[in-house]
Amino acid sequence: MGRRPKARYAVAVLAALVAGVMALPAFGQIARTSGNPAAAPQAKIKLPKKTIGIMGPVDAAEIIKLSTDATDQAAKALGWKTVRVDPGGDPAKMAAGMTSLVNAKVDAIVLTTMEPAWVQSGLRAAKARGIPVIDVHTLTQSSPLFAGEYFLDPPTEFGLLLARMKQDLPRGSQIGAINLPQFLNAKIAGDLIKTAAKQAGWKIVASHDADLQNLVPDTQRAVGDMMRANPGIDAIFGCCDFVPPGAVPAIRASGKDIRVYALHGIPSVIPQVKSGFAVVEIADYQLGAIVAIDVLAQHFATGAKIPKTMPSKYRYHMLVVDQFNAGAYPFPTAKVLAPFKAMWAKLYIKAG
Repeated sequence: MGRRPKARYAVAVLAALVAGVMALPAFGQIARTSGNPAAAPQAKIKLPKKTIGIMGPVDAAEIIKLSTDATDQAAKALGWKTVRVDPGGDPAKMAAGMTSLVNAKVDAIVLTTMEPAWVQSGLRAAKARGIPVIDVHTLTQSSPLFAGEYFLDPPTEFGLLLARMKQDLPRGSQIGAINLPQFLNAKIAGDLIKTAAKQAGWKIVASHDADLQNLVPDTQRAVGDMMRANPGIDAIFGCCDFVPPGAVPAIRASGKDIRVYALHGIPSVIPQVKSGFAVVEIADYQLGAIVAIDVLAQHFATGAKIPKTMPSKYRYHMLVVDQFNAGAYPFPTAKVLAPFKAMWAKLYIKAG
């Protein structure tokens, strides 16, 4: 495949990634400590029984389900019950789902990438009833009705993937872009690739806004259309997790030698990465959801205030994965959750 980057790039990228990951704090380094380390351990706190409402815009999007599943697993690890809603990408069902969680009298709600405008009425109702709502995962518009907003930083994610694209794609390269502008983080990515393309001397020859309720099939069709209309296209940029699963089959069917560069890599895309058809940015997306449950535990156990932004002691881990360094998915939920469970076992007695 003539346009694939040479192996020497992989060596350099892998070395840089290893150095970067080594510099990041280990997953296990999250225990809360204070005062004299030799002091006697404090007695565990019995957690009160609570029910947590959970909703993302569409669980069919694997990146969303990673987060909603992590919320569910973290809450249950503390002995709490959960109520889950999947609106299937329908804004009307998002609004109704939020209202249903409030009417179910849950004790807190953790949302995944939920734009406040979609659930405004439910947010106001939750505020009136004293139900804290935390929005997590990828950036949305801010709202005073969110008790907490625990997001990845879109420019940081994009910059990591862009650095790799600059290694692979020479000036004059033609790019097709798949976007999802309904979501702020995806809109930012779409805007950033336009600016970056101009600076790098690339030309965006085609773009498509994906259908939220039909993401993968719609992307496959759109990428096929892009390649037929632009025979010289060199790469596909994807805002989101669903782009490689849709784009790679279209590329395979065309017989073309091009690659997909996408944000928000998911577990199911690893085989496509290993095949050489995709390069993806991956982060421990579940972290914000688990931190939300952690701060709720502190809140309900001790009355601690819920921080508006993610506490600085927690930091998302991000890396670029390609065919040369792809192995197992680097951030399985069990791995991200494990140090929190160990910490909670020292601090709390499970509810129940």
